[in-house]
Amino acid sequence: MTHVVTDNCINCKYTDCVEVCPVDCFHEGPNFLAIDPDECIDCTLCVAECPVNAIFAELDVPAGQEKFLEINAELSKQWPVIAAKIPALEGADLWDGIPDKLALLDRGDGSKPAAAPAPPPAA
Repeated sequence: MTHVVTDNCINCKYTDCVEVCPVDCFHEGPNFLAIDPDECIDCTLCVAECPVNAIFAELDVPAGQEKFLEINAELSKQWPVIAAKIPALEGADLWDGIPDKLALLDRGDGSKPAAAPAPPPAA
């Protein structure tokens, strides 16, 4: 079994999770992290470290986000490993909880993601 990074990571990209991964299975894209399902050892350490609750065991992926199983598998093969914490994206806290961000996913292949709407104003 593997763990899966889901929709809420898009445009947040907190990296607290990568520091606790004992097998360096996280891969970094421009605005999202992906877990390599072939490297993940199902240790669950990353789940509690994700401040936006974007990581789930593959059997617990929320309904409607199952496509992220394939997305993680695909992008982890294309993106470099990340093993150390870096700053989150600017405005990450404003993107936390915004649903349906898949159209904003930047695959880092030169194709442009859908135009990113402005994050909601800070409360």
